[in-house]
Amino acid sequence: MDILQLSCYLDNLLEINSIRDAPNALNGLQIQNRGEIKKIGLAVDICQATIDLAIEKQCQMLFVHHGAFWSGLQPICGKHYEKLSTMMRTNLGLYSAHIPLDIHPIYGNNRALANLLGLEKLEAFGEYDGVKIGLKGSIQKISADNLAKKLEKKLSSGIKVIGEGEINTVGLVTGGAGEIIKQAIQEKLDCFITGEGSNHHFHEAIEGDCILIFAGHYATEMGGVKAVGNHLKEKFGIASEFLHYPTGL
Repeated sequence: MDILQLSCYLDNLLEINSIRDAPNALNGLQIQNRGEIKKIGLAVDICQATIDLAIEKQCQMLFVHHGAFWSGLQPICGKHYEKLSTMMRTNLGLYSAHIPLDIHPIYGNNRALANLLGLEKLEAFGEYDGVKIGLKGSIQKISADNLAKKLEKKLSSGIKVIGEGEINTVGLVTGGAGEIIKQAIQEKLDCFITGEGSNHHFHEAIEGDCILIFAGHYATEMGGVKAVGNHLKEKFGIASEFLHYPTGL
């Protein structure tokens, strides 16, 4: 399977042409290569470090959540040139999926985090630009501290808990979705989990009586790329490897 065939399959799997996203997300194939795809590098972010890791691990393609063109139209020079030219010289292709990967009902970031927590009775939750990008569900009653410890162990990430008490209902949106705490409060959820937020979200959570957990932008968005990699291995026999380069944020 070459990169054009694989990209076409991923386009359909992730429905990238029907899901609205920021223009600079540029979902889909970002850099083509030549030849058969035998191994895919999976990463949250495209950066020089993950490019170097992909080359070291003899990957022919990178599948990432945060792609190469978030800054929009820009000259191909400096560090931008170094990254793109390195990929082209080493025949390393690039496919990126942002919101389409967040919301996928089976292989998405939010579904991966919900599975990790053992959430049940899942429903769409967390509206962003007219689309519900997260999930909500129920969990066997657990204290905020114990849920944080569970997350810390499973994600290997620092966890920030705002508030205290027992948790039975949870809303989650991976990444940087602190603003959605308002929706969690409106829906009277016990807890809202996201990656990161701002100072004012502390007060909103306390005053809204909703426990807020920041589990890390990077850490909460590892699950989707891993799930897609596992799927491609099962369906096509393509090897994959997660290229862990945590930001700590």
